[in-house]
Amino acid sequence: MKGERTTLFLILAACCLLFLTGLGARDFWAPDEGDFAQIVKELDNDLVVPHLNNTAYGEKPPFFYYAVFAFAKTFPFLPDETSMRLASAIAALATIMALFFVVLRSFGLQRAVISCVILALSPLFYWQARYLQVDMVFSAALVLALLSFFRFTQGGRTAYYYLFFVLLAFAFMTKGPLAVALAVPAALFYCASEKKLSLLAMKHTWVGLILFLAIVVPWYLAVYFREGLPYLYENILRQNFLRFFDAWSHKRPFYYYFTTLPLDFFPWSLFLPMGLYAAIRGWGGNHRMRFFTIWFFWLFFFLSLSSGKISKYMLPALPALAVIASGCITDEKIRYNKIAYPLLGTVLCAMGIILLVYRPSLYSEFRTERIVIGSLGLACGILVFVSVGIRRVRTAFACITVFMALAYMAGNISIFGKWNLYKSPKPLCVKIRALTGDNIPWVYYGSMRGVYVYYTGKFAVHIDEHDTTRLKSYAGSEKEFFLLTRERDAKEVESSVPGIRLKLEQRVGETDMALFHYTRERDG
Repeated sequence: MKGERTTLFLILAACCLLFLTGLGARDFWAPDEGDFAQIVKELDNDLVVPHLNNTAYGEKPPFFYYAVFAFAKTFPFLPDETSMRLASAIAALATIMALFFVVLRSFGLQRAVISCVILALSPLFYWQARYLQVDMVFSAALVLALLSFFRFTQGGRTAYYYLFFVLLAFAFMTKGPLAVALAVPAALFYCASEKKLSLLAMKHTWVGLILFLAIVVPWYLAVYFREGLPYLYENILRQNFLRFFDAWSHKRPFYYYFTTLPLDFFPWSLFLPMGLYAAIRGWGGNHRMRFFTIWFFWLFFFLSLSSGKISKYMLPALPALAVIASGCITDEKIRYNKIAYPLLGTVLCAMGIILLVYRPSLYSEFRTERIVIGSLGLACGILVFVSVGIRRVRTAFACITVFMALAYMAGNISIFGKWNLYKSPKPLCVKIRALTGDNIPWVYYGSMRGVYVYYTGKFAVHIDEHDTTRLKSYAGSEKEFFLLTRERDAKEVESSVPGIRLKLEQRVGETDMALFHYTRERDG
């Protein structure tokens, strides 16, 4: 037990370094981070109904906003860029801790350590742990719910079953009915495969449902009385059911996640074919691994059915993948590893050489980081080849682990701060604030980006893109205003508001932004 506690402590300490170091070294980036930061900021005015730019925001239930709000208020001495991201970081740490305990009890200490290492160093998991976005908090609640259900089915106490419903309710209050659609079928399929469906007919199920409803219903009743049915329609129906069948953004083909998951789970994705093969082959005899296999396949299948897809949606499937991959990744007897590790070593060597010699003048401010990561990648690739040659697959795994951790730490300490110069909207917002002061209004023309409101510190008059009728009407009613839009819509603005003048242009991330100035005296 002492060794287990020490191991968990070391894993959590390493994860704290990965997820917390330099957490506030960069500004909030568009589109999502700034939206959520502004929504949380406006909770000071209304704790029941989330608002964005002083307008009721009904896309998500409020649990994520409340969690971020709690951290921001608990640590007011920290910059918002740090305190508001703590919710995601702590959710990631909770996921790692829960996975460690469950895998430890079911598969042993070595498997628990490997599973946690794989999960923590997966690019998608690492990035979401440091990002102000709803997905890590949602994923943590959903993953902990599934792990609680699993522990219950393995002879655990009834408290685990109640905990499943409570955590599922928090997942629901983070991202809506999607939580139920992902967790409940996975639990049912597993019980059916184990011929344990009778477990769900217990009286405890009714108690669990009451707990679930007691957490979910009060907020929905409160917003119904405050905002009425249109808000609930947006929050429940449009953002979930209608978006699932006919998304208005991020429309991708069914096979989309086949193209994104290998990168989001790299380098461990190279070992997934063997892990999945072993899991399916042992379907009948290994009932514990069957749970994680069902977990992954159901989430992957269901999310692939949705018309709208983003790679981060696959985040709740990564813990299951980590457990699946952990079963074979350090096994020296498996012939597949004798192919996968050298292939990965080749990739690392190639990456190292490219970073060291290809166009060194490109982004010269990152030259030091390129040399460091390139050298580490080349050294790691060579060590992987040597380790496989002397039949030390575990050493090869350890080398890859150290390289991934050091590469991420380089990002935490140096890369993201420099990258911020290209991605941050804050410098543009400072200029807007200086030009508008307290009295001159400003317009955001296009799909709302809360990051500009947040860093400007001033509500914007929001006019949807291509709504030229409202733009003309607003221009006719105001003597002076500034207008921010994407450069691609600049001609539309100029044709709709005669006399408006381009003040400045600035690139934010991958988007060219244009700031206009209008005064009535110039009209005509």
